[in-house]
Amino acid sequence: MYSDVFRNLAVGVILAISVSSSALAEKRYYPIPSSDPLEIGTEEYSENYASLAGLEGIRVITSFVFGSAKKYKFNDMKTDLVPQIRERLNGAGLRMLSEEELKSIPGQPTLTFFPSYTGNDIDEIVAKAAPNADPSVAKSKAEKSEHDCCRSSIWASFQQSSSILRDPNRQFRFATWGSGEDTDSCENRGEWTYNAVLDTVDKFVEDYKKAQSERKPKLVSNSEEVPENCAQAWLMNINVFETNKTTISEAVKPILDKLAITAERCERYSYLIETHADKRADESYNKILSEARAHAIKDYLLRKNVGYNRLKTIARGESEPLSDGNSEADHAVNRRVVIIPQRDQG
Repeated sequence: MYSDVFRNLAVGVILAISVSSSALAEKRYYPIPSSDPLEIGTEEYSENYASLAGLEGIRVITSFVFGSAKKYKFNDMKTDLVPQIRERLNGAGLRMLSEEELKSIPGQPTLTFFPSYTGNDIDEIVAKAAPNADPSVAKSKAEKSEHDCCRSSIWASFQQSSSILRDPNRQFRFATWGSGEDTDSCENRGEWTYNAVLDTVDKFVEDYKKAQSERKPKLVSNSEEVPENCAQAWLMNINVFETNKTTISEAVKPILDKLAITAERCERYSYLIETHADKRADESYNKILSEARAHAIKDYLLRKNVGYNRLKTIARGESEPLSDGNSEADHAVNRRVVIIPQRDQG
């Protein structure tokens, strides 16, 4: 439920911004300086951790947690929660952003913790259930009689209404990450809340690292190295094509054959074929050559029975070099093909 709410909110915010900036245009695009702008209405949703790739930092809101602890008089609630969160994020290479920083860095999300409590604190239950009894006996009776009345939960709401601004050319779409913890224990509710928040942050960091790992393509030199993981992106910087040609080399065909087999197994994924060129020709020529090579790979996979709707292409030309050098090795790195799996929704 929360995911749907915040997902709809995210889309609403971006659409409102875009409508105001280009209301009179026949086609409306997100206001991003890009050679390949995204048209409004073509958005797709990425599931869960995939949207975390590429973050610089995150704004974390814990005010509701501390407000609830004060309201319910959780005296066992530690006060160093924020420093602990910051330490975990810093360990993953993420900054914990202030409200001002969030406004100045496009596409960075907000993680808000919402606590929920029912029932009374264990001491209150004991006092009401058996005020004059032995404390240990009273506590045992109270837990049995009031156990179902205590429930504590933490929900982490993840909002990134501007996620597409981070890397529009890689076709990232809107997404909502969410996680939480709950318990039906009536004891140490402040301590439980403190640990539940940190456990959720740990999950976030784990998913962020996983997304970063999958975002970085795995180098593939032969068919045996094609990833088993359906979501893993991968690249080839061997001689995929002959110099100045769009003919796929014989050495690469077994790799593409393996991709076709993988695509059959990973039926919920489509594939973005991204081609690059080195700088030894002019920019416009390299762009055209990259487009022709991308379509050559697409045509090959179509002949291997990969569905047309599962294959997309994008030609980068020489715009995104990995190396500034002039050696043959530098040119080979820049003259690469990247295959990016994208999970279909539905």
